[in-house]
Amino acid sequence: MPELPEVETIRKQLNKEVAGLLITDIWTDVPKMVKPSQKEILKRTKGQKVTAVERRGKLLIFRLSGKENLVLHLRLSGQLFLHKPNDSRDPFLHVIIKLSNGRELRFNDQRKFGYVGLVESDEELSKIVAGYGPEPFKDLNPDNFATAVRKSGRKIKVLLLDQKTISGVGNIYANEALWLAKIHPEAKSSSLSDSQVKDLYQAVLKVLEDGIRLGGATIADEKYRNLYGDRGHYEDVVRVYQRKGQPCPRCGTKIEYLQVGQRGTFICPKEQVI
Repeated sequence: MPELPEVETIRKQLNKEVAGLLITDIWTDVPKMVKPSQKEILKRTKGQKVTAVERRGKLLIFRLSGKENLVLHLRLSGQLFLHKPNDSRDPFLHVIIKLSNGRELRFNDQRKFGYVGLVESDEELSKIVAGYGPEPFKDLNPDNFATAVRKSGRKIKVLLLDQKTISGVGNIYANEALWLAKIHPEAKSSSLSDSQVKDLYQAVLKVLEDGIRLGGATIADEKYRNLYGDRGHYEDVVRVYQRKGQPCPRCGTKIEYLQVGQRGTFICPKEQVI
């Protein structure tokens, strides 16, 4: 699933390419991916200008010139590309947003879990955004991060993946942050010391900063590409994710694999102990 750095990379590119253009048409062959319906979205948004593209967690927000907004979530396998009309179509293409300069935003999704949704007002959008946790680099800070960790009895990795706790952190960057902070992913959140909580907060920001700087992570399933179809380069600095059996970058111990909260997890068994 694209995480904060991947979605932020796409958001920046969308702002460059799409802001100022009008929506001229919307097509889909999977009705459930366009909410409430293709017909209703087209009726409400055709001819409206995209004034800006924002993000909350992993959610893309298209601000429009009218009272409505559009939101887009890539979910597990979604990809969003900018194309010319005559470009060949991906077999998993399911939504097209056509723009006034003749270009198309093409939404591919092999698993069909992603969606484009109509949000009828800024007030409704505020309610949606309120369901997300604090945003790294915005309203997440050492104090509210520490409060969330100390009051939780859940495993720390499970807590990091909870979008109501922190917006945008997914499996790749949770693995990386926990390794950087030398914390076992199954450690009980409330058991962490003050210094561990501080180290983890800084580690979360560090790996997300790296991910944004390197344009996201194209690792393992090779699904992620940016708006232009290019790979991310976080793999150039990846520490433990998908490195089972390879040496820990710090101590040389072989990295081990386990599952935490049904998610693939990678640790250094020497440095990350409960």
